[in-house]
Amino acid sequence: MQPPTEVRASEAFRPDIEGLRGIAVLLVVLFHSGMVGVPGGFIGVDVFFVISGFLITGLLIRERERTGGIRLEAFYARRVRRLLPAGMVALAVTLVASFVMLNPLDRSSAAADGAAAALSVGNIRFALADGDYFTSVASPSPFLHFWSLAVEEQFYLVWPALILVATRWRRPRLGGGIALGLVLAASLAANVVITGIAVNWAFYSLPTRAWQLALGGLLALGAQASLRVPSAISAITGWTGLGILIWAALIIDGNLAYPGLWALAPTLAAAAMIVSGMTSHGPGLLLATRPLRFLGRISYSLYLWHWPILVLPVAALEGDLPMPTTGALVGLAVVVAWMSWRFIEEPFRAGFPVLARRPGRTILAGATAVALVVSAAGGLTAAGDSEAWAADDSPPGDVVSWADDGTWDLDATPLEDEPIRPLETDVPGSGVPGSGVPGSGVPGAEASGAPLTAPSPSSSPTPNAKPVPTPRTYIRLPSNVRPALARARTDEERLRRDGCLAFEGVTRPPECVYGKKGAAFTVALVGDSHAAQWFPAVERVAKARGWQVLTFVKVACPFIDMRVRNVALKREYTECAAFNDATVKHLRNVGPDLTLVSISRFAIHPVLDRDTTVAAKAAAFGRMLRRIPGQVAVIVDTPDGGRDIPACLARHVSDVRVCAITRSDARALNLGAIERAATKATGAHLIDLTKRVCRADPCPVVVDGMIVFRDMRHLTATFSRSLAPDLDRRLASFIDSGTAPSATPVP
Repeated sequence: MQPPTEVRASEAFRPDIEGLRGIAVLLVVLFHSGMVGVPGGFIGVDVFFVISGFLITGLLIRERERTGGIRLEAFYARRVRRLLPAGMVALAVTLVASFVMLNPLDRSSAAADGAAAALSVGNIRFALADGDYFTSVASPSPFLHFWSLAVEEQFYLVWPALILVATRWRRPRLGGGIALGLVLAASLAANVVITGIAVNWAFYSLPTRAWQLALGGLLALGAQASLRVPSAISAITGWTGLGILIWAALIIDGNLAYPGLWALAPTLAAAAMIVSGMTSHGPGLLLATRPLRFLGRISYSLYLWHWPILVLPVAALEGDLPMPTTGALVGLAVVVAWMSWRFIEEPFRAGFPVLARRPGRTILAGATAVALVVSAAGGLTAAGDSEAWAADDSPPGDVVSWADDGTWDLDATPLEDEPIRPLETDVPGSGVPGSGVPGSGVPGAEASGAPLTAPSPSSSPTPNAKPVPTPRTYIRLPSNVRPALARARTDEERLRRDGCLAFEGVTRPPECVYGKKGAAFTVALVGDSHAAQWFPAVERVAKARGWQVLTFVKVACPFIDMRVRNVALKREYTECAAFNDATVKHLRNVGPDLTLVSISRFAIHPVLDRDTTVAAKAAAFGRMLRRIPGQVAVIVDTPDGGRDIPACLARHVSDVRVCAITRSDARALNLGAIERAATKATGAHLIDLTKRVCRADPCPVVVDGMIVFRDMRHLTATFSRSLAPDLDRRLASFIDSGTAPSATPVP
């Protein structure tokens, strides 16, 4: 029995729950700051969901028992007074700060995120975005954390009506318990199933999170029964819950398919600590300590403010902050949160009796505040778009081009203007002009196909080379840069919009034919998105030669005979293996004259530790190449841009050299090693255009008036298309001119 001095799951104020809130927000802040190794700190949100379900359901059921009904208008008015004042202020300030601190290309998107957050649909917006929560944390929106608040606000919208209907029985707690039990079972099942299919939706959506809220609600409905649990058992339960919570925070990380069954750990841990309450010798005594209660008291405001305070300076400075600076920002977040609690949360929660007496006016005032924030976000979205376009209208500067020897060449002819000549006259003899080996581009290279390499920094410059600009010389982004800076991120090959770039769930390649349909010569393009990025160049060559092009490309799916994981799905990428098998079967049926294959070295995530070496990956790649009929050529992966290139250029239109990439960084993760080993083992041809993408050290990101990358690692369609003459010369070195029809030069 519970001693009379103990307080467990009752209607009284629960200092232990306030402390549990403190632990939850502490875990989240530690995870977001990266100051302490807490890879699973995001589970603090799961704890918040259980607490919300417990408290809100408790309020509703007690009102139902006391009055015989639930005043929905009064309930929503209390939620408005509790959440909206601090939330809308945080949103408004973050909107303004984002416009000041983010680069022009990101401002309109961030403002749209803010509008979605104000409308309590931020979780849906982020679920629709590319990448999962952990990808977003690495490249964040300052409003990302509002996803969980959106889940709770959607819960507040539907929960009272559910409780009101479920408790119409003579035994309201029993009726409510049955309803919540059904919600818990259905939501938990949906969570497990959807986590395996679309982890983004499982993470962000209310239907897959409702089971955590329902569990908290069931605890509230069974609060009286929990009082009969012996104190010793209750204390053991509570300490076990705390231990599981700490274990989960240290073990669970972003590599796991979350929430799924993994979310049971923090959810049940929070439930155990709530049941334990303030039992003698239980964890409630620890939870009720001043520091944790202080954090719990300001937890809502701290959650609102800590994320933009942490991420906006990183975005403004374009790099990670030193740990002392991050620590100072965390301290600032605590101070700001306390001020928000003291001067915004508390006055609206406990004061303004006029609003308390008239819930309709409170709801109207809240709706007005939301409308104002959404309107402000819309204005900033338009301003952000204008700012991005203004970057494209910057005063004319030097058109940046790099000569092959690493010097600046301001008078170079754009590559895109270079014609593609007929195959039989393209390359005299059997090689590239001026080279000792067909297709190598390097005099004296071995016949097996040496990779193209840029001259070392110590190479002697050509006699007429122009000097490298001094640090005082600025190279502006050309006013007529292609693609326009505001369009650079969307300047991608047409395969996506044509439905020819397969996504995660697809296991059979779509039927996609380009170029001259039914032509005598057929080229197949195979691989992941790094193969798809070569399509503009391949298509241009095909049109000039009168070839037919077939595409077999799938996102994040390397064409490799190896068990791999998908980072977004957080599991083995079985769909990729099925897609690759179907691709091989299709290639054997079609029998293309040439198959071009390219894979991203960054997309290979082996399931087995023994497959992590370059040799293992090359061997697995070679096994797939051997399965392809006819001639096969492998295009070496592109250099690594290392950052969001359009975003960098938007910040540095006055000097694009700031965004250049050191050659060592561009060649990260053994650029070309897998391809060279695989082609050597299989006899496939190697096409290495690295020197045409990275023309010096550091590698420029604006070449011949063109932006090279549309993101961190994918070429813009404009730049890819400009490489068609280079690709054509490599192909000419080994394609039989008797079987490959020629064409008139491209004008």
